Amino acid sequence: MEAKALLDGMLSSGMKLNSVTYCHLIHGFCKEGNLDEAMNSFKKMFGSGCQPDSDCYFPLVYFFCQSGDFETALQICKESMEKWKRVGFRIFSTMKSVVNGLASIPKVDEARELVGQMKEKFSKFADSWNEVEESLPK
Repeated sequence: MEAKALLDGMLSSGMKLNSVTYCHLIHGFCKEGNLDEAMNSFKKMFGSGCQPDSDCYFPLVYFFCQSGDFETALQICKESMEKWKRVGFRIFSTMKSVVNGLASIPKVDEARELVGQMKEKFSKFADSWNEVEESLPK
């Protein structure tokens, strides 16, 4: 909240913030479990003309999964996929959490669709995604 107060002060004095500043603020709110403020900051970022990169999206996806809000995590994934340049284990494990979470609520069709998109976009992990897909309920 101290960071938010500082941010608000900076904005009111006319300073223009960049996406890195917003990303750190969003990550901090996520770590504190304040996902509403994280999303508010995310929206402010767009309103100020800043464009987030994948490092800004992933804390949101991860922490929405941790809170059990898999539908919001999926929506954020859909918005961010085009920005992903490369995929590593962190992205794979986060996306696997979204897929498994969707299957648990049960939104299996959405989970399968996400797996298909991940296999298409990042063929490096296609075998791993095949295993995830095979483990989904029929």
